[in-house]
Amino acid sequence: MPPMDSGLDLSPLPLNQRRSSVLDVLLVFAGANIVTTTLVTGGSIGTSFSLADGAAVVFIGTLVGTGILALLSRLGPRFAVPSMVLLRQPFGDRGSQAISLLLVLTNFAWIALNNVIAGKALANLAGGEEWLWSVAVGAAAVALTLYGPRAMALFNRFAVPLLVVVGVALTVALSTAENRARLALPGTGSLSWLGGLDLVIGYQVSWSLMFADYTRFQRRESRAALAVFLGMTLSSMWLMTLGAAAGKIGGANDPTAMILGVGLPIAALLLMALSTITTNFVNLYLSSLAVRNLWSAAPAARTVLTLGAIGTALGLASPNLLDSYAGFMGWIGSSFLPIVAIVIVHFFSLHREPDLPATRTGSIAAMAAWAAGVATYLLALHVYSNWGATLPTLLVSGLCYRILCRPSRD
Repeated sequence: MPPMDSGLDLSPLPLNQRRSSVLDVLLVFAGANIVTTTLVTGGSIGTSFSLADGAAVVFIGTLVGTGILALLSRLGPRFAVPSMVLLRQPFGDRGSQAISLLLVLTNFAWIALNNVIAGKALANLAGGEEWLWSVAVGAAAVALTLYGPRAMALFNRFAVPLLVVVGVALTVALSTAENRARLALPGTGSLSWLGGLDLVIGYQVSWSLMFADYTRFQRRESRAALAVFLGMTLSSMWLMTLGAAAGKIGGANDPTAMILGVGLPIAALLLMALSTITTNFVNLYLSSLAVRNLWSAAPAARTVLTLGAIGTALGLASPNLLDSYAGFMGWIGSSFLPIVAIVIVHFFSLHREPDLPATRTGSIAAMAAWAAGVATYLLALHVYSNWGATLPTLLVSGLCYRILCRPSRD
């Protein structure tokens, strides 16, 4: 299928193929983010804070996280290659391949989680077995991904407005007198302010490795940054705040319980399930690019089919993934935040230009800074939990890379 093969090309895109508008890229990011896992993140916040404090955590964390993504997105139009190719410069070939493998493994978990959520929603709506619905949703995402980024953009033009309808309905439902009274209750969870910020920022950073994959189809850096910032910020602030409110009422981060708990009609579950497709074809596309970085001759269609099958199978084997969501986001933060810091220092502080034909085997500086960042996150999370993990991780990994990196290329 030519569109898919072209979309998985790792070489610099010629100018005549870089025709994506601000709206196209905005909808890709918004469509990926107007999804049940965004509600789940908000729901994980809602039980620990008052509604006002929870909303403040969401707003601050979202601005920090999406600001980082918007900055990174400028590299797409600047170099016109996928993120994994750009990562070869600070990390070398082997380091980039290690990150590619990490991304594939992480996306297996995201695909599984989304399929589990959709399966539960559709089983509540139409009956039948949850696992059968999970398989059906997984197959639909694979079919769309096979037609490449343009098909995804067209699907988002249809799906995102429908998902916005669910968000509006949830907003209205939460404003009823009964629900307003329940929202006035104080938080009862144990999450601290800084812990809440880590969770929200970690969710935004979970999208960080796609920083150039879609914006490389644009020509101007400023428009790429605007598209990513608006797509992620508007959808996150809205849906995470709704999730925090619905989670407070439902007492859990289960999106099906949120929808039904606030009194929405059961038909809303259909549109909620639809949102898992918009994010899963993004996950499949990113994983396919990562596989191409590991094995340049990987056949496009079979790669997507294999990735979709593995992610779906993981969901069938782990139907209780929502119970481990907070821990999963901690793993994302510890793994991805150091990568983000290293990329920012490499391209925006050291102002390095990627030498695409001749990359290094590995980079001791980047790998050492990555390890230091992971250690800092885990230490802050488990030993100095009142400090928060995000800022120390960014500072330590960024400074380590800046100090260890040679003035000239390795």
